Amino acid sequence: LKTKDLSGGWRMRVSLAQALFIKPTLLLLDEPTNHLDLEACVWLEDYLSTYPYCLFLISHSQDFLNGVCTHIIHLTEKKTLDCYTGNYDTFIKTKAELDINQQKQYEKEQSDIKHLKQFISSCGTFSNLVRQAKSKQKIIDKMEAAGLTEKVQSFKRWSFRFNDCDKLPPPVLSFTGVSFSYAGKMDHTLLYDNIDFGVDSDS
Repeated sequence: LKTKDLSGGWRMRVSLAQALFIKPTLLLLDEPTNHLDLEACVWLEDYLSTYPYCLFLISHSQDFLNGVCTHIIHLTEKKTLDCYTGNYDTFIKTKAELDINQQKQYEKEQSDIKHLKQFISSCGTFSNLVRQAKSKQKIIDKMEAAGLTEKVQSFKRWSFRFNDCDKLPPPVLSFTGVSFSYAGKMDHTLLYDNIDFGVDSDS
């Protein structure tokens, strides 16, 4: 029996068996639970949760990530990689807390800069206020030189709409002169002989 003749689930099992048998020091798995039934997924999760070497895993299964991963690498909107300690649920919680703190810091900095600029504008050319205006501008310059906090960027959500297709005119499939019998019958009795028929989309 050749691998190409196996179902998707069994082909995945064969591929995983090959990878796990040699126990590489760096194991890369891309969607390993695809085509696996629940029993196989549970076994794989238990096995990988105690894998003694480095495991790099990509998966859409949050339960699987929670059971296996000890670190999460996050690809940001700016195409940078951030590393978080913990499983997927811990990552989600930590990321949310960091985003809230970052947004608060961003809003505070922007508010401070706005008030400083308003004060500078109100000073005009009055000689007694020029020194204060320059002092406030130095504060802004130092904030910008140190690096201002960026606004939290949310992931873009994509939506797709597929129009309903037109109904295909019958017949979708057309057969002419079809005969059929079960193999192995000594008399080869035909169940039907030389018939014409069509199959519609709602057959």
